[in-house]
Amino acid sequence: MDRISGLPDELIMLIVSYLAAKDAASLITSRRFRNLYTIIPDLEFDDTAQFQGSFTDLVSLTMAARLKTTTRIRRFSLKSKRGLDQDRINHWLRDVLNHRGVMDIEMGIYGDNGYTLPLEIFTCKTLKNLKLGREIEISLVPENALLPSLETLVFDDCVRFCNPVDCAFNAFLSACPVLKELTIDGMCWETWEWSGFVSSRSLERLTIGRELVDFDGPNPQYITFDTPSLAYLEYGDFVPDGYTIVNFESLVEAKLNLLVMVNRRWHGQFANYGDVLSSNVTNLIQGIRNVQILELSSPYTFETLYFFRDAIPVLEKLHHLTMVNDDMGFCWRFLPFLLNKAPNLKTLVIEGGFHCLEPDDTEEPDFDEEADNVEEPDYVCACLSGYSCLLTCPVEVLEITLWYGGTTGELQQVKHFLGKLPRLELLKVRTWRRISDSDKLRIHTDLHMFPRASSNCRVQLSFT
Repeated sequence: MDRISGLPDELIMLIVSYLAAKDAASLITSRRFRNLYTIIPDLEFDDTAQFQGSFTDLVSLTMAARLKTTTRIRRFSLKSKRGLDQDRINHWLRDVLNHRGVMDIEMGIYGDNGYTLPLEIFTCKTLKNLKLGREIEISLVPENALLPSLETLVFDDCVRFCNPVDCAFNAFLSACPVLKELTIDGMCWETWEWSGFVSSRSLERLTIGRELVDFDGPNPQYITFDTPSLAYLEYGDFVPDGYTIVNFESLVEAKLNLLVMVNRRWHGQFANYGDVLSSNVTNLIQGIRNVQILELSSPYTFETLYFFRDAIPVLEKLHHLTMVNDDMGFCWRFLPFLLNKAPNLKTLVIEGGFHCLEPDDTEEPDFDEEADNVEEPDYVCACLSGYSCLLTCPVEVLEITLWYGGTTGELQQVKHFLGKLPRLELLKVRTWRRISDSDKLRIHTDLHMFPRASSNCRVQLSFT
């Protein structure tokens, strides 16, 4: 042990953690090393890994050996797809909770009827990070629940709350007075029995996401966001019937992927004119009025903003806008309404590709037999209302992707932006796919020949 006595404590703890409890105890004789070994950094169990014997025996024997030689465990992780006995799981978890100092717990359990957490987990004073996943069901949070150190909480993959009267979800958040980050991944509101309240005075980061596939929704659903300290929001969801209250006073950055529904259903199609929307995103849109950095994560979000364009507030603080566009044929008719409400926008990033028409999308060109020439078709869609919104747009940096490698339609779209943005200082253009040297030269030449509304504009090209 003299060879490692000069190593940092953290490294010694890591080395010792790989030893069997018996071997480690026999090796560590000095008081310093004995004190170090009273802390086991990690206990991680995953039944998808290779091991001998039964998984239950492995966990039981390992924990019994470890807990004899330690007084504290920093991290406990248990992942199982085999349907473990709930009483056995709760026995292990209580052992961990009863050893002072546990800071991180991760649970991912499959079960025939769901897995219910022991109530002791809601009163752990040292827990800082908690991740619950798979088929965990929470129906009761005790009245004395208090997690005074919990800063990060993750609900992942089919965690369900089942108590609409007392709202176990709201009670859980209320028991976390210093919670900073909440993630709800794989969320399905329609399978939850809850009040619809997301309320936390301390929360700074909130991520809510679900798989956006065919959906036949529940009865009327309303959601409240009472999160006055929230600085970061990432939210992907089918828009419910409404948002009763939205308190995002401290919001700095938001990423939105919002789909509106007709009759609380969505089957991969946009709403048509005349459809009566069951979704109402008005309060949510108005609630982001203080946002500084905004990402619209799909054309579905573009369409949602168009349907509720009258609700878009003046976004005084918005300086960075990203549009993630994976459908080049989808109209941007929402954009004029958004740009006209963003008086201080400095950077516009278009990821995925420009919306533009290509030769196959346009009408046949008109031939003038006497002049023997062809009138060039208009490759630019009229959805931006003649681009008048660009004439007063304060954007200084425009970042775009030539998704198809610089087609006529793409370059004509770039030409319109260059010719109308009066304050543009930098146009950053990249290609998403490999193109020939001749195409690179063509793109370079065209971009530098296009007229510019701003004499200070530089063009920066990047080829894959």
